[in-house]
Amino acid sequence: MKIGILGGTFDPIHYGHLWFAEYAREKFKLDKVFFIPNRVPSHREIPIATSKQRYEMVLLATLNNPYFEVLPIELEREGVSYMVDTIRDLSTYFSNAELYLLLGNDAFRDFLKWKDPYKIVEKVSIIVGSRGEEYYTNDLKDFIKTFENKIFFLDFPYYPISAKEIRDRVKKGLSIKYLVPENVEEYIIKNSVYCEEDQKDVK
Repeated sequence: MKIGILGGTFDPIHYGHLWFAEYAREKFKLDKVFFIPNRVPSHREIPIATSKQRYEMVLLATLNNPYFEVLPIELEREGVSYMVDTIRDLSTYFSNAELYLLLGNDAFRDFLKWKDPYKIVEKVSIIVGSRGEEYYTNDLKDFIKTFENKIFFLDFPYYPISAKEIRDRVKKGLSIKYLVPENVEEYIIKNSVYCEEDQKDVK
């Protein structure tokens, strides 16, 4: 069994996330892709939407894809969300599966700043959503060379949207149609998500 792992704040989840996951699933013949929302991200600001809201939006977004599944493993864990802990748990539970960590290129550039990156790559292969030639530090280039049999670059048609852009549009009362799935758009409107800056909450 081949399992893809896509972590993130998903604040909110959008078509860029979904397209990357689906493209990687097809190219690498993954049997399942797990979406794993962070509780408290280690290298990003605290999310605006609550953990519950972000989890529910990811559930809605992945509802109609039988290959996608949402795991609340990091939301249920207290404190900062570290991928190394998640990988440890998943590799134990799915001991016979091949695990593939899906990373956008921006996240991959910071990968060596993550907690225990070498422990992560011991247990998973990494699929990087590359947008073409990117600047990497010499340390990262050495890392790629060392683990060249476990790091794969996926040249995929990039979906040029960001979660911040979506949040800003919501706050300004602008349309987010075609940026997020329709049921996620309806959820955001119904629950007034991103309408107030002081909404930050990790519960």
